[in-house]
Amino acid sequence: MMQLTYLRQKAHEMNAEIYALYLSARHPEVRWYVPLLLAVVIGYAISPIDFIPDLVPVFGFIDDVVLVALGIHAAYQLVSKNILGQARLQAYEVLSQENESAMKAYQIVGYAWVLAAAVMAILVYKLLFMTVI
Repeated sequence: MMQLTYLRQKAHEMNAEIYALYLSARHPEVRWYVPLLLAVVIGYAISPIDFIPDLVPVFGFIDDVVLVALGIHAAYQLVSKNILGQARLQAYEVLSQENESAMKAYQIVGYAWVLAAAVMAILVYKLLFMTVI
């Protein structure tokens, strides 16, 4: 149980850091190439085109992880500490306020998955056990 709490805390911190980096990239004092760098990194992360195809064992995914991590690290280094600190405060503030609405959204998504699983179970049951006359 303690590990689950720790993982939730780390996931919340990661969400806050990503949102803070987004907010700091939109700050008017940040140079134009920081948002461009982040766009390229995110584009590479979600793009199906890679330097090393994902079908190559191990190395196919490592290049994605390394390039994305290096791009995000470079963006952190290019943003001033003051702007990043303000963005972190704002990110934690916004994410703590959205906690109740996020829980409702998670419940709705969870109910939708349960409904989809129930429909699939019914369809599989009917396909397997329904006799054709």
